[in-house]
Amino acid sequence: MRITRKKKRGPWIDLALITSILLLVSIIIFFTIMDDTLTGHDNEVIATDSIVDSSITEAESAFPGIRIISDMSNDPDLPFAIQYPQTADENFNVLIEDYINSSKKAYINAMRPKKDTRKIEKLSGELNIHFDTYQYNENYYSFVFTERMSTNEKSTKTTLKTVFYHIETAQVLDIRTLLGEDTKNLETFASHVRELLKANPDLQDVLIAEEVDLATEARWVLFDKFAIHQDELYIYFDEGTIAPPEQGPISVQVSMSFLNPLLASAFQMQMVEVDAPADGVVDDNKKRVALTFDDGPHPEVTTQILDSLDRHNAKGTFFMLGNRVQYYPEIAREVLKRGHEIGNHTWSHPVLPKLSQSQIMNEFTITEQALVEAIGQESTVFRPPYGATNEAINTMIPHNVVLWSIDTLDWQHRDAQQLVQIVKQQMHNNAIILMHDIHQSTADGLNGILDYLASEGYEFVTVSEILPYR
Repeated sequence: MRITRKKKRGPWIDLALITSILLLVSIIIFFTIMDDTLTGHDNEVIATDSIVDSSITEAESAFPGIRIISDMSNDPDLPFAIQYPQTADENFNVLIEDYINSSKKAYINAMRPKKDTRKIEKLSGELNIHFDTYQYNENYYSFVFTERMSTNEKSTKTTLKTVFYHIETAQVLDIRTLLGEDTKNLETFASHVRELLKANPDLQDVLIAEEVDLATEARWVLFDKFAIHQDELYIYFDEGTIAPPEQGPISVQVSMSFLNPLLASAFQMQMVEVDAPADGVVDDNKKRVALTFDDGPHPEVTTQILDSLDRHNAKGTFFMLGNRVQYYPEIAREVLKRGHEIGNHTWSHPVLPKLSQSQIMNEFTITEQALVEAIGQESTVFRPPYGATNEAINTMIPHNVVLWSIDTLDWQHRDAQQLVQIVKQQMHNNAIILMHDIHQSTADGLNGILDYLASEGYEFVTVSEILPYR
């Protein structure tokens, strides 16, 4: 019998075979991962705006150096309408384009799976971005973007973005710059914003108190959405931040002139100097002092101040804002009932020298009307907001225009003890002391002031009563 011997395979053949198999498996795994990347778990690779057909146009705006770019989708399944500004500054343009592209990508990534898997039904979704431009002191521009995105027919999410830009220096500025990088200024500013929100009657039923406190902590990042418009600083809060989402975004306005002491020098405006004590006009040695309270009435603080004045048998003068008299007429009536003087402090607390004659008189007149409706009589004296006035305004107003000789700065330090110390340090005969009946710390410190002045022999009189001696 013939025996056939099988030739033994060499070890190098086995090695080559194993290597080939491993290489083949590696290739299969590689292309599987790439396929997943392109088709599934990372939509950023395919879902970019480059694959959405759109029409882009450009036009000049009403503001020098600002162009408007419009980007309109041509895809009925992925509709969007976007407008954004561009300037000659490439860095600014990149900043804005990055924001726009990021929003478009988020929208398309959310809509793309629906488009790819739908059968017949029409998709429901839309992206709309538009912006408002506000100019301040010629070279400063505030851009406020409002973005509304919906990816279903049930809800639309609204978010805001702001950019504060100096067109001459090509700088994007933040709230730090505005407040001079000063954390003390930030603390005062944050506290004031919180009080404005909580004191707004239109928001009383919608604000979430604990969320307001969190959103107005003294942290720079919490106030990064702002704009300056007609001498008002607007602070914006996204929907769902301090109120239920259905309330939408919420804003609060702060007068730039009210913030003047907190602002960096580049943003400060020049104010007229307040009255100083007059020499040689006092006709006897009797000590007098006029306590004045601005910006009220306040439903809680004003009442506490009235109680403190009653305990010391002291009279004061309350310079009221017309818009607050309208909200709290019963408090204004209580001030009058307890024997105090009521002054006009304008309707909305503007910087009067920046207004026209008709605007100034309107501020005065509608406040008088509010007072007549609330207390049955007009005011007796007038105080211009911030002490900002001039001879023309003083002549125009039909009342004595009264400033002050001691500014307690109670709105800034919010410290009852410091309030008392300032009065002690600056006190003089026939003084007119400036305070505000909208701050709890002022109510807390008033008893200490009254105790000190009474111990020094001062008589508490109204402004009208002290004017002949000044």
